[in-house]
Amino acid sequence: MPSGIAETGGFAGTPGAASPARVFWATWLGWMLDGFDSGIYIFVLVPALITLLRAQGITVDKGHIALYGGYLFSIFMVGWACSMFWGWMADRFGRVRVMCWTILVYSIGTALCGLAPSLLWFAVFRFISGFGVGGEWAAGTPLLHESLSEDRRVRIAGYLHTATPIGGLLAAGVSFLVPVLGWRGVFLLGALPALMVLWLRIGLPEPARSPAGRARPADLKGLFHIDNARATWSAAGMMACIILGLWSTTFWAPTYVISHLVAAGHPMAYAQHWASMSGLLMNLGTLVACLSMSLIVQHTKRRSAAMFFFLGALITNLIAWPIIALSLGWVWVFIGVLPVLGFFTNGVFALFTVWLPEMFPAAHRSFGAGFAFSLGRLLAAVGPTLVGAAVLMTGSYPAAITVISFIYLIGVPFVLMGTETAGKPLPA
Repeated sequence: MPSGIAETGGFAGTPGAASPARVFWATWLGWMLDGFDSGIYIFVLVPALITLLRAQGITVDKGHIALYGGYLFSIFMVGWACSMFWGWMADRFGRVRVMCWTILVYSIGTALCGLAPSLLWFAVFRFISGFGVGGEWAAGTPLLHESLSEDRRVRIAGYLHTATPIGGLLAAGVSFLVPVLGWRGVFLLGALPALMVLWLRIGLPEPARSPAGRARPADLKGLFHIDNARATWSAAGMMACIILGLWSTTFWAPTYVISHLVAAGHPMAYAQHWASMSGLLMNLGTLVACLSMSLIVQHTKRRSAAMFFFLGALITNLIAWPIIALSLGWVWVFIGVLPVLGFFTNGVFALFTVWLPEMFPAAHRSFGAGFAFSLGRLLAAVGPTLVGAAVLMTGSYPAAITVISFIYLIGVPFVLMGTETAGKPLPA
């Protein structure tokens, strides 16, 4: 258990308030299930599309799987982007209540994916799932920050994003069951754990620093007022770059592994096994970054930490995709560097779990952070579709993904523009 949580005495708390431990684990479990839901898709993409494309009479080959897989990635991310609605709701109706609503929505959407009768319905259900998943962060992260004292807030919030790689590891583990359960069964299984989080959140009170019920809800105009505009645009720019980078580079790794091994003559079950292993390795690297983030943010400036991860992601991608995968064709070496890719491209999100809530005052915190995250998702949604179209034209995942990798370089000016919040208290 992270330092600062265990010492609070577990789940006991003062009357009318939950202990920091309960708030942390309630938020952590919800975010873990988000990582699980998002992770499931990258492992069942190929078998699901083989079934759905055949049903539509569409040619099943690497190019069409990449193209339609890119469409579905983008549709999920548009659903994510629409979740800025949840941030406004959390500022108005409360963090805890909205978190529970988001879990119900993405749980239902995930289950329905397993029942989709056609490619169109599958896309609709992925949108619903994305809409629910995106709302969890906008409500849960401000809840954690507002429930903790200043001497614990940064230290404990730094551990929150460990939930994402744990969810990804769980999804990678479940993916080994694809040959047994089928891709539909895996989606149905993915809806069940949400019931545990709903149970845990029964009676979880709203934090005292939450604006719900005591302030006029934030409006869109307020986010672009001179006091908030710099934070809004810099945050949205940074989020767009890291989301597009993750979903358009690293998250294609299991699909690339499957395609490469099948093209080399290996059976699908063997390729699926190594795709699952690649997911485990990526998430282990992400977990190391997330466990390190609490220490990083306590000893460095926010902008310095962001530069480290942005440039690290760029360099690692340019080694992994154009050199190892494209020029040398060393799939096993490529799999070996996936922990480093996961460290930089996915681990960077742990920084923003700390940084984004610090950029906005309480009345705008959920809506502001949620808007930045969601606008970033909307701008980034084009990335997977571009990758899929490029693979269809070139026949190469590495070539397409290499070009997208430069998005991290584009993100550097937004990092420099970001509001430095290190050493400052959470805005009232």
